[in-house]
Amino acid sequence: MIAKTFISALMSAISNCSLYSKEHISVENLTKKSLSILNELLTERDSLEIMVVEDHLVVNKTPARNTGHHGINFIKRLKRKGISRIDFLKGITYTELKQFIADLSDPDKELKTYPHIKTGIIDVRIGGYRIEGDDETFTSEQVERVKELYHSISPYKGLSVSGLEEIVVNFIVTFKREANILKLISPVKAYSEYTYTHATNVAILSMFQAESLGARDDLLHDIGIAALLHDVGKLFISKDILEKKGKLDREEWEEIKLHTLHGARYLAKIDGLTQLAPIAALEHHLRYDCTGYPTLNAGGKEQHFCSQIIATSDFFDALRSRRPYKRDWQIKEIIALMKESAGTEFNPFLVDNFSRTLMKALENDGMSEGRPS
Repeated sequence: MIAKTFISALMSAISNCSLYSKEHISVENLTKKSLSILNELLTERDSLEIMVVEDHLVVNKTPARNTGHHGINFIKRLKRKGISRIDFLKGITYTELKQFIADLSDPDKELKTYPHIKTGIIDVRIGGYRIEGDDETFTSEQVERVKELYHSISPYKGLSVSGLEEIVVNFIVTFKREANILKLISPVKAYSEYTYTHATNVAILSMFQAESLGARDDLLHDIGIAALLHDVGKLFISKDILEKKGKLDREEWEEIKLHTLHGARYLAKIDGLTQLAPIAALEHHLRYDCTGYPTLNAGGKEQHFCSQIIATSDFFDALRSRRPYKRDWQIKEIIALMKESAGTEFNPFLVDNFSRTLMKALENDGMSEGRPS
């Protein structure tokens, strides 16, 4: 299939551009080769359409089989840029394709507008390009996707890793264009929805923290996935205990604490899942000073840095969420409480960075009162 040859040549050009520069002779030769193949594909049609559906490439609405490591890496590149569809149009030039290759190879560059290359996001449930809505609509949609994903979880079947990746990519693309991170945090509209809303919020806050610390590409995505799944063990706890509106007794509290073990055991069995996911599920209540739970810490094992990031996000969102048995807190109150617990419950460096970057985002947006909208 000639389209597979094109994808292979294009991905080779992208890889070489990552290693060298777009002016390197190998990049120039591979770009020319890609363009030659592309023009051959465009002799009998006006465009070449490439889509990512789950973890598969679809070329001109036909699944591309056996694309090998080039196809796998191409899918990863597109997902990292937050796109799942490319249309190459007749009339494309060498200069245009070369710039597209350079932009796709650079993890910090956004894709530009190209005269003969169109990029977008596909929602396979409704077909076509996904239409961007306001942030509240967007986050509500993502909470629903997290809910669907959580509902698919059971001890007897796996987990859609590709579904997780798509949710995380959508988060990253959105918060990069939104200065006020709290506009992307969803309120808890019903207590029965708390698990999914909280998971969504913790993922957004954790990626916000990680990116402010310089995390990029695979690490940023892995932290997002781990944060989305940090409380997955609660799905194996009795609903009567989880949704109890009064104070838990000792036995109920001991059962709640088991969610860290349940989550880690479940996630450790999922093929293709980042190793950070079971670690964060196990450790997000372990505390910075090596206390907390689960009590597996006789050797003084330190909490993983990723778990520390997720723990701060978890605490922040839990306090700012209004639930039947507690009031919601103002942002400045939560930050003050986190600072009091810095060095014991939380990593003091992370608390300082989180509070500083969060308040800066709020000030830039003109939201200085400190109460979430």
